[in-house]
Amino acid sequence: MYQTYSILQKLWLFIKLFTPMCITQFSLIGGTFIAIFLTGQYSTIDLAGVATGYNLWLLFYIFAQGTLLGITPIISQLLGAKKTDDISMIFHQGLFIGTGLAFIILLIGIWGLRPLLTTLNLEPAAAEVCISYLKAFALGLFPLLWVNTLRNTVDSHGLTHYSMAIVFTSFVINVFLNYALIFGHYGFPEIGGVGAGYGLAGACWTNFILFSLVILLHPKLKGYRIYKDFKGPSFHYIREQLHVGIPIGGSIFLEASIFSIAGLLMVHFGSAVVAAHQSVISFTNVFYCLPLSIAMSSTIAVAYELGAGRKKEAIQYSYIARVMAIIIALLICAFTFTHMDDIADLFTNDDEVYGLIYQFLGYGVFFSAIDAIGTPLQGILRAYKDVKVVLYISLVSYWGVCFPTAYILAKNPNYGPFGVWIGLLASVLAAGILFTWRTWYIQRQQK
Repeated sequence: MYQTYSILQKLWLFIKLFTPMCITQFSLIGGTFIAIFLTGQYSTIDLAGVATGYNLWLLFYIFAQGTLLGITPIISQLLGAKKTDDISMIFHQGLFIGTGLAFIILLIGIWGLRPLLTTLNLEPAAAEVCISYLKAFALGLFPLLWVNTLRNTVDSHGLTHYSMAIVFTSFVINVFLNYALIFGHYGFPEIGGVGAGYGLAGACWTNFILFSLVILLHPKLKGYRIYKDFKGPSFHYIREQLHVGIPIGGSIFLEASIFSIAGLLMVHFGSAVVAAHQSVISFTNVFYCLPLSIAMSSTIAVAYELGAGRKKEAIQYSYIARVMAIIIALLICAFTFTHMDDIADLFTNDDEVYGLIYQFLGYGVFFSAIDAIGTPLQGILRAYKDVKVVLYISLVSYWGVCFPTAYILAKNPNYGPFGVWIGLLASVLAAGILFTWRTWYIQRQQK
C-alpha cells in the first residue's frame, strides 16, 4: 500500500489489490465448485452427502474465518500510521485464536455430528458419505484456520499477488486429488465423495506451508521475525483482535448460517432437491468471489487511508468499490440468463436434478446480483471498525427476514423448496438497503 494523489491512481491501486485477490477467491471457492461438480458426476447420493457435510462445516468455519479477519483492519491501520512494532504480536495472537477455534469445531463435530444427521433424517447412505467426508476434511482443519492469519497478514501489506499464486497452487492440488480419489484415477483408490474431503485437506496443508515461506522470506515481512521471536498469548492483544473480529465473524456467521440452514431445509425434499440446490449454491458462490474480493480490497485500502488520517481519500476508495460492485452485478445477470442451459448441464446427468437446477437458477441470478451490491459495503464498514452495527444488520436481515420467510414458505405446498430461495432473496435485499444506509451515515460523520 502507498499514498495516491488522484482518482486514477486510486483506481489503479485498487485494481492491483482486487485482481489477485479475486483470482485467490476464485481458487478458494473453485475447489468447492469442482468438488461438487465431480461428486455430482459420480452419484446423486454422494453429492447429497458431500453437500450436507459442506453446509455443516462451513457453518462453523465461516464464523472462525470472520473472527480471524479482524486482524486485517488492525494491521492496515497500523501500516497507514507507520506504527509496525506490534504487528508480530498481533500475528501470534491470531494463531492462538485460530488454534482455539479449530479445537472447538473439532469437538463439536465429534460429539454432535451423528445426532444432528439423525435429526435431519438424511438418507442413511448419504449420511455415511457425509460423516466420512467430514473425517477426511478434519485432517486439514488446523492449517485451514492458521492460514487465515497468515494470509490476512500478507494481504494487509498489499502483497495480494502472493496469496493469488499460493491459493491457485493449492487449487490445482485440490482438483487433482478430487479427480483422482473420487473416480479412482492415477492409481488412487475410488472412494467417491469422500475424496473431496481429502482433496480439501491437502489444499489446506499446501496453503499453510507456502504462506509460512512467504512470511519467513519476503523482505517486507521477514523483519518482523514472526517465527524466530515467537511470543506467548497476550490477553490485551487477543481482546483487541476479538473485539473487532467477533462481530465480523458473527455477521458472516449469520449470513452463512442461513445458506447452511437453507441447505438443511432442502433435506426434507429428498436427495434430488438437495443436489440441485447445492449445485446452484456452488454456482452463486463462484460469482460471490467478485463482490467478496471488492469487500476485502476495500477494507485494506480504506483502513490504510484512515490510519494515515486521510478521511477524504478513504471515502474516494469506497466509491470506487461501490461503482465496481454495480458493474459486476449487471454482468452477473447478463451472463447467467444467457447460459442457464449450459450451467444446468455442468452439474448432473440426472434429468430430475437438471430440471430443478434450471428452476433454482432463476432465483440464484437475482440473489447473486443483489448480493454483489451489498457485500462490498461490509468491507468498507469493517475498515471503519464499525463492526457491531454490521452484526446487528446481519441479525435483522438474515434471521429476522430470511429464516422466518424461508421456513414458512417451505412448509407451504404451493412454494416448497422454492420458498427457501424466496427467503434468501428477501434477506440480501434487506441487508443491501441497511448496509447502504449505514455506510452513508458513517461517512457523513467522518467528513
